Amino acid sequence: MKRFYILIFCFIPFLSLGQTKVIAGKILDDEGNSLVGATVIEKGNSGNGVITDYNGEFILTITEASNEIEISYVGFESQTVVITGDYTTVSLKTDANRLQTVEVEGFSPVSSRARIRVQSIQRLPETTVAMTGESLEINGIDNIQTFTSQISNVTFNQAQQPGVNFLTVRGISQIRNAESPVAIVIDGMTLPDASAMNLSLYDIDLLEFVKGPQGTLYGKNAIAGAINIITKDPTNFNTTKIMGRTGNGGLIGGGLLSSGAIVNDEFYYSIAGNFETFDGLINNTFLNEKVDFYDEWNGRGKLKYRFNPRWSATYVQDNFNVKAGGNYYVTKMDIFDSSIPVLADDNLSNEPFGDVQGDSELSNSLSSLKIEGNLSKFRFQSVTSFNATRRYYIGENDYSQYAFSKVAQTSNSDTFSQEFRLTSNNSEDQKIGYTFGTLFQNSKRYLNTSTFLNSTYYDGGFIDASAENANYSDVPLVGNNDDNTIRTFAAFAFFDFYLTDKLTVSAGIRVDNDKLTNDSRITNTSIENDITVAQPKFSIAYAATDNVLAYGNYGRGYRAGGFNSETTVKFDKTYEAEFTDNFEIGLKTSFLNDRIIFNNAAYYISFENQQQYTFIPLTPSLLGIYNLKESTISGFESELKFRATKSLDFFASVGFNNGEIQEGTYNLLTNAAAFDYNTHDDVNVSGNTSPFTVKSTFQIGANAYINFSETSGATIHVNADTRGTLYWDPLEEYQQKPYTLVNARTEFTFSKMGVTIWANNIFDTAFNQEFFPTAEFGFNNLRFPNTPTTVGLGLSYTF
Repeated sequence: MKRFYILIFCFIPFLSLGQTKVIAGKILDDEGNSLVGATVIEKGNSGNGVITDYNGEFILTITEASNEIEISYVGFESQTVVITGDYTTVSLKTDANRLQTVEVEGFSPVSSRARIRVQSIQRLPETTVAMTGESLEINGIDNIQTFTSQISNVTFNQAQQPGVNFLTVRGISQIRNAESPVAIVIDGMTLPDASAMNLSLYDIDLLEFVKGPQGTLYGKNAIAGAINIITKDPTNFNTTKIMGRTGNGGLIGGGLLSSGAIVNDEFYYSIAGNFETFDGLINNTFLNEKVDFYDEWNGRGKLKYRFNPRWSATYVQDNFNVKAGGNYYVTKMDIFDSSIPVLADDNLSNEPFGDVQGDSELSNSLSSLKIEGNLSKFRFQSVTSFNATRRYYIGENDYSQYAFSKVAQTSNSDTFSQEFRLTSNNSEDQKIGYTFGTLFQNSKRYLNTSTFLNSTYYDGGFIDASAENANYSDVPLVGNNDDNTIRTFAAFAFFDFYLTDKLTVSAGIRVDNDKLTNDSRITNTSIENDITVAQPKFSIAYAATDNVLAYGNYGRGYRAGGFNSETTVKFDKTYEAEFTDNFEIGLKTSFLNDRIIFNNAAYYISFENQQQYTFIPLTPSLLGIYNLKESTISGFESELKFRATKSLDFFASVGFNNGEIQEGTYNLLTNAAAFDYNTHDDVNVSGNTSPFTVKSTFQIGANAYINFSETSGATIHVNADTRGTLYWDPLEEYQQKPYTLVNARTEFTFSKMGVTIWANNIFDTAFNQEFFPTAEFGFNNLRFPNTPTTVGLGLSYTF
């Protein structure tokens, strides 16, 4: 027995050496941004190390006796950190030698999170544009509209009121009162209502746009792509930034960003708020009042609790509210003067002159809880969210100085989502990467469109239509009054097969089961529609060298169908779901140590059941959606970034897009002037350009960096966005001709203070945000004007 105890005693040192512990942490730069791909090594054991993930975080198993780790990242000073707990936050300092060197460095790598796992943009086999928070600030990007203005074959317009958006990607467009063509994902949560893309962008870590169908990972209505928004995580470092701004049109705004630790390395908070008020620049010449006014506020609160090195929970509350003008469409100066032709699509000179001042409101509330577990082989995520959107407007209906009627619309949605994901962790010897997931979503939606008649005119013998004697009825004529529910169950899987160091094959599939229910409050009837859809995706990527990637991919896209209020000669009670088959090939290259990045892609899209919006101008009007049976879209895109010197970058992108209706019919009313909304011709529009397909886009710009000292300097940004021809209708009767928008921004930094001067649409270019061809109905065409030149000044202070 004595020998046994001696033997155990001799082995104790070896047993202690074999004991391990798990530590974790987050690596930031000196601006508080996450460093993805930083190397973390156990000191004294160079063979035991990891790299930080897409959150800048790491988990490392080290020996119990170790108490130091070494951290390094290209362009930053390496650090040795003493371990005092099981989690630590480290901020790396920029390498002073790097700042003083005369050598021009290339663009820093940007890591995409589009496929859930971290992956370099230049190694992702899809067309992707991504910007870090620093780049967003330099480029003056504060919303999705300004972001898309720098991306080829993408346009973003807004009409009628905030929340009515027309985001078009490669000819696939947002349809009024229907689903978005692009998934908007914020911190892993897909926003279910297209109105939510009006949110302001602030406190952002990464913003990326991935083109092509992304439904395999993000579900239905990602038929044209996904916008992935990653907000900054709070850390131990307490920072607060206050902002103020002013500009023409009575613009006044301000904001606050604050972040820090409640309990160091365990419990964190961040709050971000923004408000803005704008008197307007577009004048209603009849009322002599501005119509494009708005009051907007945004707020986001985030709480993150870390249970241990592997598990954390994050709660986010994100709200925004906009009260604004609305429905200020423009038509010809006198709708009763037959000598004045209907408004032409190139007539951009008129201003609104209706007798009703439009008002609108949009609010969105997103509550989410994300639980994450970073285990040894995979990452687990549970994302629970509830989104409530409210949209309302009331305003002009005849768009004239005469008082006939006004119209109101309410569009609400409440959506609950629960998603679970399992994602493999990256490692150097990994041969297969994977993501599995399931989703349950229930979305309840309400749409009401009502018309209010002028009793003085309609009950008074159709004599007095003057605005001064108008008496609008409180009892509406209801055109749409429907409750719609979409219940979704989905499961998905996606794999990356690393066949060699150069060749990667990816494959995935998602199966969605949607149950759609329509309850009509007008007819007190209910109908249902069930659909099960598979969305496969395949890609192959070959890295010929470290700087050249060739790829090809195929994806199936799906956008949900739905219900109209009732059947007319223009549309049926139901409209069909859209499907696309997308084929893309591309080449991503970089030269001169990443000083030049040159990416190219070509694509072909076969489009089934393309959705189109129209209406029947009864009293009240009936709004609806119909389908074009078959269309095709083909195009090419090229992106170039060039770092000419340490202080000057150039960027340019170009896109060519050709959308053609292969098989489709438009039901053209032929006797609507006599209030006959049934007599029509079935017009074959096969061979015509599909509506909203922008023929070409061209963006060019530059960023200049000037250092006054180590703590002060200036950045100058200028960009031009040119958009080619598009047709507003399948008959090709009305079009938007090409135009160019030019924007500029300069920011001066002095230690903790910043001063910004900006100007948008510098040359006051006029174009149509939307054009309604209504001459068919015996009315006059309508256009929605764009915002004129805006200029402003901003101040910020960080402490």
